[in-house]
Amino acid sequence: MRKIFTSRLSVFLIFVGLITLIGLASLIYTIRYVPPPAPPPPPKQLYLFDVSDLHINHYEFCHALTNGEENRCPADSPPPEGKTFDDLVYEYDLLNALTTMQGIVNRDQPRLYLNQDHVRDGQPGIDMFWLEMYQTKGQPYGWLADTEIIELKTVEEVLTQFAPLTKGMVLWDTDVPATLNVATTIAGVEDLVVVRHDSPILPMFENYMTVKKSLVGLFEPNAKTLPNSNTPSSGSTKIDAYLWAMENYLDTGRANPLLMGFLGDGWPIVRYLNQQMTRGGVYAFERDYVVQERGFTFDLSPWPDEVPIDDPTQPLGLDAETLQQIAISAKTQANDQLIKIWGFHPWYEKYAGPDFDGGDPNSKKHPIMGEWVYLWFFSQHGGYMEGGGGDVNGLSMSNISVHRFAPLPPPRSPRPSPTEAELMAKGYLKADGTVSKEHTFLMFYVGDYDIVHPAHTLLANYPPAPWLDEKRGDIPLAWGLNPGMVEEIPGMMSYWYATVTENDFIVGTNSGAGYINPDGPNKLTFLRWLWRTKYYYDQYGYDISGFIINGDGAHMSQRRLDAFSYITPVGMLTIDIQTDDPWPRYQNGVPLSAIPIKAFGGTPDSSAHLVHEIYKRDILEQNRPPFIVFRSTFLSTSFLWEVRERLKIHEAEQIITTEDGEILQPNYTVVDPYTFFALLDRRLAEAAD
Repeated sequence: MRKIFTSRLSVFLIFVGLITLIGLASLIYTIRYVPPPAPPPPPKQLYLFDVSDLHINHYEFCHALTNGEENRCPADSPPPEGKTFDDLVYEYDLLNALTTMQGIVNRDQPRLYLNQDHVRDGQPGIDMFWLEMYQTKGQPYGWLADTEIIELKTVEEVLTQFAPLTKGMVLWDTDVPATLNVATTIAGVEDLVVVRHDSPILPMFENYMTVKKSLVGLFEPNAKTLPNSNTPSSGSTKIDAYLWAMENYLDTGRANPLLMGFLGDGWPIVRYLNQQMTRGGVYAFERDYVVQERGFTFDLSPWPDEVPIDDPTQPLGLDAETLQQIAISAKTQANDQLIKIWGFHPWYEKYAGPDFDGGDPNSKKHPIMGEWVYLWFFSQHGGYMEGGGGDVNGLSMSNISVHRFAPLPPPRSPRPSPTEAELMAKGYLKADGTVSKEHTFLMFYVGDYDIVHPAHTLLANYPPAPWLDEKRGDIPLAWGLNPGMVEEIPGMMSYWYATVTENDFIVGTNSGAGYINPDGPNKLTFLRWLWRTKYYYDQYGYDISGFIINGDGAHMSQRRLDAFSYITPVGMLTIDIQTDDPWPRYQNGVPLSAIPIKAFGGTPDSSAHLVHEIYKRDILEQNRPPFIVFRSTFLSTSFLWEVRERLKIHEAEQIITTEDGEILQPNYTVVDPYTFFALLDRRLAEAAD
């Protein structure tokens, strides 16, 4: 009897084991990351059209208007010299039409490239810079080297060439600016070019294509229900437009729920028609990629306690409530897969107050508050921010529908950590192998290249252009560069990976392969995100987390911090205000430290002063080991080099005498991230012994 029982128990345990293995295999299959397919061969021809005269670089415009004193000018500023508000209306409409057409005609291969940026100081603008890089023979980023570039001279030539590849037009309603975004969703799903119904460009476009759908008059005040629906009206034409789009395109699965376009709507037209200037980028160039991917587009405030400037009569919190509904619908349709958020909140026009460079006179919110609130919200619904949009130093995120077709960069291996002999040779280790106490080790982290827009625009060619800086290579820097951007700008990623110097070290940025708050997603979605991040980190040699930020999630949970230790075993950095004590420390066996919330900026002298301020706070007052990381945002390489030089110049001023009469010399030493973590690892081990 006992043998029979034992036999049955064995069978049962084997059965349970098989079920467990099957369940584990099923889970792995569910969360595995499937990379995008290889792109088609490069095109034989690519058409180029110059739209730089249609684009306003608000950064340069405002600098000229204020003699360099302001970066962003008020809405009551005059239009740029040589332009009228009627001109701005025409140009805005034309850009939206051209970029939505671009998304359609570039869907299966690159055909149309737009140049938004004029020549500056004899150098090509950002779009032509990348086109020239792509035509460089013999380089991994020279994927268009054998492609013929054909320049089109007029809008009519563009329409002659590309209108036959579309199915017509969809008209949006001037009286309901949100319908521009609804029309953008329709453009992707139905291959229709977006044109405003009473635009001066409409007669020209009607010579080449017909109107197939119109949103004009569809959303009216005092409506009882949504159009052709039993759903009660919200009482707001803006909200009705998005609810209608959700019912017809998102809930039905017609739009792609894995790509959500967070783009400013037709508000610029309201500005221009009221003889006002926009205060930044107008979210036209960003539409091509959303249309190409058939995404769903929206523009809604996250604030339940403020009425947005663009819909002042709506019930309080209606924008935020609708944003919630759209997010839930997208998550349902996505079946809990990760959702790419393409865009950024238009703080300089809406949803942030003028005291903080925002554009809403009734708002009390700070733009960074908005960024954190949006990101935490998206993270909770399985979303991560990848694109950006609107305005970065006056330029927009353009031509992604072309950039995405470049070949993926070849795989990269991680940089090796220094050997004990190398550390000793530099005087960082003593003869007995312990860490020298004669140094304060600094690491300079360079960000925020976690989303496409600043990487596309600022890193290489537009001032301060840190990657082209003459000082790059003269100082060790940790570049936070999201490897997941190979999905949208693979040629640019190839360029950066191929042109690193011995002093350029590429590390993970906030917070992984996409900008996300790690504590936001549920467990399954987090595993999907972790798998995606691990895939790209393994492909491109990432083993350091340069900047983990949890936003409105505050201190990160230990389990999710532990997860980072598996994908970045060399070292991890979090932000100090969201890092629990003690730090530096081991996190699941991996060295973890924190970056001060205060970042470099102002002048090199003020940044050098910040180094000393943090030294006094963290090292002297809080008695932490002498390892400090400093973050910079869009600063030149020369600026960071100057900070290091200032630290040397003012070294005598940094001598500190303690209350006991002990003389301390910080001896700030800027090292690369692998040296930093190798030394920190030894110091933590010494403290543990």
